[in-house]
Amino acid sequence: MNIKSNNLPFHISGDQMLERSLWFGPNLVTFLITSAETNGAFALIRCVLIKGFEPPLHIHSNEDESSFILDGEIGYQAGDREIHARAGDFVHLPKLVPHTFKPTTDTVTLLLLITPGGFEAMFRQCSRPAIEFALPPVTGEKPNASFFELMTRANKDLGVLLLPDL
Repeated sequence: MNIKSNNLPFHISGDQMLERSLWFGPNLVTFLITSAETNGAFALIRCVLIKGFEPPLHIHSNEDESSFILDGEIGYQAGDREIHARAGDFVHLPKLVPHTFKPTTDTVTLLLLITPGGFEAMFRQCSRPAIEFALPPVTGEKPNASFFELMTRANKDLGVLLLPDL
């Protein structure tokens, strides 16, 4: 049996959640485990998303995304399918399938599984540290153009193609 020294059990406590959390626009993302901690196999992120902040239609060339909805409701467009998911539902979005999503309740909380890992780098590049384990204060302002330019660059660098509105 070949045992790698970096292949060790992993644990984070609830007390560590804030230090692993970022404010991604008006949303809260918490890295439960990253690709660096799984030798690239996957990343698992807890996301609290607010209604009105939806990504453009896009295609991942490298990774699948799977979501387990913990609270709230969210709509997905994936290829030619429309999916309405609520707490307790699981949604799998394979790579190379155009998709987007839209929270349909004020907030939706989900676990996002990225396989293989690596795409979580986009959240790191486009976020700021959370100063509390909650959604950021609401300013009523949409993120500025530089936020979306940064997101577009980060996505492109990670092999994600943003599709124009059709």
